[in-house]
Amino acid sequence: MRSAVTVVALAALLLFFAVPAANSAMAEGCASGACTDCHSLTRDEAVKIFGSTVDNVLSVGLSPVGGLWEVDVEKEGKRWPIYVDFSKQYLISGQILHVGTKKNLTGNRFLSMNRVDVSQIPLSGAIVVGKKDAKRRIIVFDDPNCPHCAKLHQTAKGIVANNPDVAFFVRPFPRNNDRETRGKALSIVCAGTVRALEDAFAGKPLPEGTCGSKAVDESIELARRFNIRLTPTMIFPDGRVVPGALEPVDILSLLDEVADSPHSKK
Repeated sequence: MRSAVTVVALAALLLFFAVPAANSAMAEGCASGACTDCHSLTRDEAVKIFGSTVDNVLSVGLSPVGGLWEVDVEKEGKRWPIYVDFSKQYLISGQILHVGTKKNLTGNRFLSMNRVDVSQIPLSGAIVVGKKDAKRRIIVFDDPNCPHCAKLHQTAKGIVANNPDVAFFVRPFPRNNDRETRGKALSIVCAGTVRALEDAFAGKPLPEGTCGSKAVDESIELARRFNIRLTPTMIFPDGRVVPGALEPVDILSLLDEVADSPHSKK
């Protein structure tokens, strides 16, 4: 009986290896060598595939996953990757996650594609959480009425307490450009203190800002230029724009990646 089972198992195993894998990389009989030996996708072909659904096709390359092309596209000022299979019959718009490292490869690509020029963002008028001369600086666009901004503020205080080389430069501005929030933002900028920022988050009354600073107007214009619509939004030293109140470990991980980035400011 055991011998019969062994023979059946062996036959099944041989059959498994004899049947070609059912993926697009093998569709044309490529058994070895580079995928590009058998498959290609030009930018012109990608333009025809996407048509008017995007404003521009920026580039075409192999994706992190076999059998897929990564096509970088642009629409309404935003850039992101979309995947096309080797047969050129299927488009995949979604997230590729690496199981081993837990990294969001699509998300990382999106952040890399939408970098901004950090040198174009003045630090004057910003509220500094940490040391002004800290080596690693994160610029934060905050709305004084935003509860998620208040959460990130507490996270920032914890990070700088344990990492003196990190500082957050907060630029308060009215996300919806309403008069009340603009007044709060100007009051914070005129005070120039973390205490004023925390009073705003706590809903405490603030004195009228009469210092004549243009920092709030600058922040509004910068947010428009860089398409910042959510608060809080952090801008890392290498220009990556990251919205949301991230956890400390995620912020520090992004900062650690900056050291290996050719975009980081020396």
